[in-house]
Amino acid sequence: MMPLTAVAEDSTYGNSTSPDGTGDPGSELFELINYNIGIYNQNLNLAPGVFKSLLGDEQILFTITLENGGELYAWGITEDAEFVEFEKLDASSDPEPSLTVRSDESTVRSIIESSSPLQKFNEALESGKVTVEGAGLLQGLILWAIKSGLAGLFM
Repeated sequence: MMPLTAVAEDSTYGNSTSPDGTGDPGSELFELINYNIGIYNQNLNLAPGVFKSLLGDEQILFTITLENGGELYAWGITEDAEFVEFEKLDASSDPEPSLTVRSDESTVRSIIESSSPLQKFNEALESGKVTVEGAGLLQGLILWAIKSGLAGLFM
């Protein structure tokens, strides 16, 4: 779900079952996101400074509604906008995030598979298909600019 991710061309990530053979689409989606977070971290130097301000040093809860009606919960910790931790959570987990990012499976997949993930992420924010809760003042201004179509002024 992170901008600047690359399309995962590894065939393990293109099927509807998880790489571990469980058949759980939530596990497969988590592995796809985790793979792309690694690519994001490798390309962090290409991210606009204002984007780095959005992610900075955060504890992020990702809540993704799956196409099968279930939910995927993941926990990420960033330091200077780089993910230093990313793990799948059980629904019973009770973390205290600084940001909560909510979306649905098809939106997440469309961002990851896009040839322009940053633009696709911005469009998803503008349309409300991705929501970010708990943002501070600076983060709120950045999100407002994205939702208002003014993100190009900052990025």
